[in-house]
Formats: sequence, C-alpha cells, structure tokens
Amino acid sequence: MLVDQDRAWFHSQFLALCVRKTSFDWQDFVTDLMHMKHGPEFVQIDPAGRGDKGCDGWVDGLMLACYGATSPSESYVTSKIKTDFENAERHWGSRMEKWAFVYNNARGLPTMAAAGIMDLRQAKKSSSVKIENWPPQVLWDYCVGDDVDRSKLAWILGAPPSEHPAGMSYIARCVESLARTRLVPDTDSPLEVPPGKIEHNNFGVEVADLLVAFKVHTGHVRYYFSLASPGEQAQVSENLRARYDGHRARLGSSDAVFHALCDDLVTEAFPGADYPDMSQQRSAAMMVVTHFFETCDIFEAPVSE
Repeated sequence: MLVDQDRAWFHSQFLALCVRKTSFDWQDFVTDLMHMKHGPEFVQIDPAGRGDKGCDGWVDGLMLACYGATSPSESYVTSKIKTDFENAERHWGSRMEKWAFVYNNARGLPTMAAAGIMDLRQAKKSSSVKIENWPPQVLWDYCVGDDVDRSKLAWILGAPPSEHPAGMSYIARCVESLARTRLVPDTDSPLEVPPGKIEHNNFGVEVADLLVAFKVHTGHVRYYFSLASPGEQAQVSENLRARYDGHRARLGSSDAVFHALCDDLVTEAFPGADYPDMSQQRSAAMMVVTHFFETCDIFEAPVSE
C-alpha cells in the first residue's frame, strides 16, 4: 500500500507525464502501464513492417488506440478516431470486444473530436464492440487504482521522494548540475513567498501539498548556499529560471513544469549508480526546486495591487 505522500507524488507525476508524453513516447508510456497491469496477458503490437492495423495493444478483447499530442488539430483527431476504429474493426474482427481511444489530455478532447466519439458510438450502436473514451484519469484508474506494486510503478514514473530531508551530498549534486560558471554574488535578500503564490500558479491539490511539505526542508538548501562559493546561488538561479521558462512555454501546466524541473535534476545530478538511494535523489531535487519557488526565482508571483 502507498502512503499519502507517495500516492500524491505518483498521481501528480503521472498527470504531469501525460502532458509531456507525445507521439510514440505516449504509446510507449501507455503500453508500459498495461504491461504493469496485465503482465504476459498484454499483447503489444510492433508497428514495423506491415503496421499495427489500428491496434496499439490488446488484452482480453480490449483493443487500444493511443493518441498523444501537444496541440491537437480538431479535424485530424476526429479523422484519426474514425480511421483507427475502422482499421481495427476490419483487421482484427471478433478479437476486438472493446475499443479504447487513449489520449493524453486530462482536460478532454476538442469539441469536434468529442463529437467524433459520439458519432462513432451512434453509428456502431448495433455492433457488439463497445467504444470507450480514455483520458488520463481513466487510464490511471484502470492501470493503478488502489492496489499497486510500488516498485513497478516507480520503474515507470520514477521513485517518489523520501519523507525525510535529503542529505547534504544529494543537495550538492543537484546544485552542481545547475551551476556552470560563477557570477557576482547577489546581495539582495531572498523574497518571502507572497500570499497566494500557489493559487496564482494554479497548482493542483497534490503538487500544492508537496510544495508545503518540502518547504519545511528548504532550510537545508539555504544552509548549503551559506557555505557555497560566491555567486553560486545566483548562477544556479539563472540556469534554473532558463529551464523553467523553456518548460513553461512548452507545457503550460504548473504541475507538469514542477515535475519536469525535478526530473531534470534527478536525471542530470545522479546519472550513475554511485548514489543508490533514489528516494533521497528525488527529495533533494524537490528541496532545491521548492527553495527557488520560495525565493520567487521560478513560477510567477501574484501582482500586488
């Protein structure tokens, strides 16, 4: 069973990855989750050669059609829904009892594409095949739900943070992965977090709770910088802000940006096996990102009236 912090992290990281995964990365993400759920019962189709014939995966009569896009075209998605279903129906026939259109936008489908699902259901009302609509919320409930193997989920989504603060060596690795050159020290005192900054950035409840939880530990990051070389905090802040701006422009979602920044630090700071505790790695990354959230170097502060 997962503790509350683990569940909050896993679920918010899952939704953040749904925003970030597109095209074949999205299909691979979905099939990894289905393998976790069904093991050897799940059949993955290799699209090389003769193609997948409208099937991105199959288990117990359930046929998957995966679609991941950053900015979907309404007409293209509508056409894809229809053609993917027809290809699967024509080629796989009686092997297909349910057909699920699995997509990465938790806010839903564009209007025309949603109408395409409705029209397809109407047109196939007499068919024995059930047509299903799977946004990320349905994918999570189906593959994860309340009973999950923590180690398997961590293999797909990454290790959740420890409930305890990370050691100083882990924090140092995260900071070193951001620092490249030395700047003149910033003489200004860090700004206090303005009231309402979490709400202003539209964080989800789970990521907001994680920010509050890790705010308790950011004193360890401040202590590190109090002993660091001159200009190190300014350089790290500048580089992290550049990463933030890039993720923000591409992803939009504050939750997805927060998790992307943490993932960047984990990947870059701990590339080898010399730091085996993955929970400590994640904690250190979240402590550093939360520290710079507090100092208002990343994410937007409410405008004072």
